[in-house]
Amino acid sequence: MGSELSKFVVAVDVGATNLRASIFTLDGGQLKTLTVRTPTEGHRDTIAELIYELVIKLVDDLGLSLKELQGIGVGSIGPLNIRAGEVVNTPNLPIKNFRLRKPLIELFNTSRVYVVNDCVAAVWGERNFGLGIGVSNLVYLTISTGVGAGVIVDGNLLLGKDGNAHEVGHLVVRYDGIRCGCGGIGHWEAYVSGNAIPKYVRYYVSTVGYRRRSRVSELLDHGDVSPEEFFKLVRDGDELAVEICNTLCVINAAGLASVINAYDPELISVGGSVALNNYDLIIEPSTKYLSNYVINRVPRIAPTAFGKDSVLVGAASLVINPPKELLRIYGESA
Repeated sequence: MGSELSKFVVAVDVGATNLRASIFTLDGGQLKTLTVRTPTEGHRDTIAELIYELVIKLVDDLGLSLKELQGIGVGSIGPLNIRAGEVVNTPNLPIKNFRLRKPLIELFNTSRVYVVNDCVAAVWGERNFGLGIGVSNLVYLTISTGVGAGVIVDGNLLLGKDGNAHEVGHLVVRYDGIRCGCGGIGHWEAYVSGNAIPKYVRYYVSTVGYRRRSRVSELLDHGDVSPEEFFKLVRDGDELAVEICNTLCVINAAGLASVINAYDPELISVGGSVALNNYDLIIEPSTKYLSNYVINRVPRIAPTAFGKDSVLVGAASLVINPPKELLRIYGESA
């Protein structure tokens, strides 16, 4: 293997449920990925140390050398302290605070470690390699364990003072609504995310649908209804499940409209397991309600080009083509 061909980058997706590490070539080709459960206990460097272990296994499996490592890109759940490359008080993981950039710099002996919010990574990947090529105004939206976004306006990647300029999951869709995992009231994420759907189904049945018997209410008698169970009932035509799903579409329309009104994108690329697995149930139908909420012209809305790998592709693109906004924060030049 020639030296140029053996050069590679590491991409990492730190999710609330799973931790994924992958090896990419410099042209964006994905060679191999390992997936494990994200640690739920440990110290502030536990996750970084697990990333190192995964990468060493990948490098060994592919017959590569760490000498050819060109850098490490990380897309992580937030909120972040982007300058330090640390996650601060995340609502979606028992390890609330953990370091990424500094321990990875030390473990891999390289300064080229780039850490951003997972959706920021994904929107950068979409811009470099996916649906967003040639698009100057782009939002990547994920509906998964939580709800989040990455945003590019006029070709500029939006980061904010701490790297959290895109926490759209905490847009308020109802000022007197359900309390979010972060403690706020009425946040978009508190209704439509994978963590929230079981709670919202129970809330809806107890406040609106309690007079009717359905498969939903029968399942609730024995515990919570998982997102998978709920969407199966929707597809099976359970009347109450369909009614609840329609309210989720209205909520998604309100959230999408807020994103459109705030950022005026040409394209919204949608990812995340909840959205991608049920796109026809909770994204496509929501568009018919957008006219109730938007002032800006409705953009193209489409599933991400990369499916479950969108954050990994984005993390790799951070190294392959580092955004100038991030280099400025790290005090580096392009």
